[in-house]
Amino acid sequence: MANQRWVFVVRALDHPGTLTAAAAVFSQRGVSLEGILGSGITPTTPEDGRLILTFRATEKKQALLHRTLERLSSIFQVDAYTYDDERLRAIAVAKLSLDAALTSDGDNVSVETIRQTTTDQMVMVTGTPLAVEEAIEHCRHHEQLQDVVMSYITV
Repeated sequence: MANQRWVFVVRALDHPGTLTAAAAVFSQRGVSLEGILGSGITPTTPEDGRLILTFRATEKKQALLHRTLERLSSIFQVDAYTYDDERLRAIAVAKLSLDAALTSDGDNVSVETIRQTTTDQMVMVTGTPLAVEEAIEHCRHHEQLQDVVMSYITV
């Protein structure tokens, strides 16, 4: 069985130790987290937080991680998505050289300039995870990428 990319969207208590407990679930099972995003801002209650965890695992290992996370007392719900799920959207904020020319591509990727100086530009790239990664990789390949941070949300 080959490793596949996954995204867990976790609804959890927003208090000290929740992220540590969730990360330990992965660490103790030999799975490295590729990305972690946490937020305590939700439309429901101040105690309700979100974790978005990205990783690679087999389907069997993903199911084990899912079950184990849901057993933690600070976790309310875990939703699992394959990395290419159409409900996922990636958000990248990238610092690019001025000669970089990223453009919006219909439904797959959208590019917005946030800031531009005489030496570089800051852009926000949104779209499907694969399309956003492809756009960032294009800039990296052409040595136009200076810095980047990515995250994921569900729609």
